[in-house]
Amino acid sequence: MELASGRMLDLVFMIALWGIALYMIYSKREIWIRRLPALDFIEEAVGRAAEMGKPVLIQGFGSSGTGLSSSMAPMILAALSVLGHAAQICARYGTPIIAPMRSQDVIPVADEVLMTAHRLEGKLEEYEAKKEDMLPWAPTQAALAALAFRVRPATHIMIGTFWHESIIVSEAFNRVGAVQIGGTGRVSQISFLAAACDMTIIGEEIYAVGSYLSRRREMLASIAATDYFKIFSILLIIIGSILATLGGNLINPLIAFMNW
Repeated sequence: MELASGRMLDLVFMIALWGIALYMIYSKREIWIRRLPALDFIEEAVGRAAEMGKPVLIQGFGSSGTGLSSSMAPMILAALSVLGHAAQICARYGTPIIAPMRSQDVIPVADEVLMTAHRLEGKLEEYEAKKEDMLPWAPTQAALAALAFRVRPATHIMIGTFWHESIIVSEAFNRVGAVQIGGTGRVSQISFLAAACDMTIIGEEIYAVGSYLSRRREMLASIAATDYFKIFSILLIIIGSILATLGGNLINPLIAFMNW
């Protein structure tokens, strides 16, 4: 059997990635990943809402054309992870939480996430009584803006998938005085969220949200292992740039290694 040319390096990297992740999972060493200040700020923002007697509003669960079966599913799942975290803190403090829905197939999952969060805090009956108000249907940017002026939340969390409506919606919540936490994996929208929000989750950080909040060892190990490989890739880029600058055939062994 002949091995595929140009694929060996991919195989070696994949085996090494899994090896590092498994070692971290089963070793007793603490797994460290970088802090995400925007996620740490959520409890403080919910506490602010509790002190003001106002609700927390969280949105970013896709749109009518993007749900859990679309390519945007990872960002929607990240938003659902934040929803569970924020809902549990809100249930603990007795703060209302509102999660407007824009995609029908996300509603049952969001319902289960909110139910679980309230059950963990012993507030299941409270959720059953108020769940109709917690999951309003707001499919458009106009509906979200109107909701901002109607409920006037103290905290607005927008994490997930956003298009041009991100700056319009965030400006509406800014006008009602809400503290805003934003994050998306769509690079074109990060600058708008950074300008409009008090705290921002930047780019691919959104994909680490579930691991960061759950603190499950296997999830943290996968994040840490991929970070090590990112560092290794940066080192290869630096070495390649130096060798290419020096000229001659110095870079040829590196090219051969990358094409292995």
